[in-house]
Parts: sequence; C-alpha cells; structure tokens
Amino acid sequence: MHIPETPADAPRKPLIRKAAEAFMATTLALMVIAVFSNVVLRYAFGTGLVIYEELSRLLFIWLVCMGTVVTAHEKRHLSFDLLVDRVGPRTRTAMGALAALISAIVLGMVVKGAWDQVIAGLHSYSPVIGYPLAIAAAATLFMAASMEILLFKQAILDRRRDRT
Repeated sequence: MHIPETPADAPRKPLIRKAAEAFMATTLALMVIAVFSNVVLRYAFGTGLVIYEELSRLLFIWLVCMGTVVTAHEKRHLSFDLLVDRVGPRTRTAMGALAALISAIVLGMVVKGAWDQVIAGLHSYSPVIGYPLAIAAAATLFMAASMEILLFKQAILDRRRDRT
C-alpha cells in the first residue's frame, strides 16, 4: 500500500466526496453550536431553546446517514473476516457474492421502508420547528439507496474491471 509522501502525492477527491465532507462538517458545526448554546442557556439562565433540541436531532440523523455512505464508499465498514481469510479464492468469491446478495436484499428492504416513512411523513410535522417528518426519513432513504448503488458498483462493475 502506497502512503502519500506529500499532499501533492495524495489522490484528488471527487467533487461529490468534497461536498459530502463539507455537508458533514457544516452539520457537525451546527450541532455543536446548538447543543453548546442550549447548555449555556440552561446553566446560566435556567432556560433553553427547544428548537435547538429538535434541530440537533435532525442534523444528527443526516450526519450519521451521510457518514455511513462515505464509509461505504471507502469500504471502511467493520467486517468479520475470520472465516473468509481461511478459505480458498473460489470459496472467497462465492462468499463475497452471497454477502453482496444478502446486503442488496436488506438494503432493498430498508429503501422500501424508508420510502414508506417519507410518504407518511409528508403530512406529519415536527412538534416544535414544524418541518415535515419526511425530511428525517429521507436521510435513511438517501443512505440505503446510495449504499445500494455503491454495492452494485462494487459487486458488478469493479469485478468486471478486475477480470480484464
């Protein structure tokens, strides 16, 4: 594995990756400001802003879902490879295909469930801010759909490229 010596040696990040990182940094910064402000208000003045609690919850949902997609793109999710490391290449390939199939099925179920929640949340609103609850459910829909696309890319397109 080549470790870049200088920043000039580092591979360039795609624009979509930079946008995802900027989104996550902004989301985290807003969460810190909201939670810190509420802590100061509660301890110093005995009050707080309920809007910040709801806002930080919504931002946290989107932060986790976006981070999950970025981690899946980098193939850095936790994996249990005790068994896979002890089998031959053909068995390893078969196990990888089975894992990809199971993942695709589960992600498909998550997409369907998240879509149903988005539809249900279009006419339900948060109690304080008043945003449609579909916005929170859309984070899970985005995450599952993106991971399904990445899974397809990794399982099909990358394998074809490896064969040639």
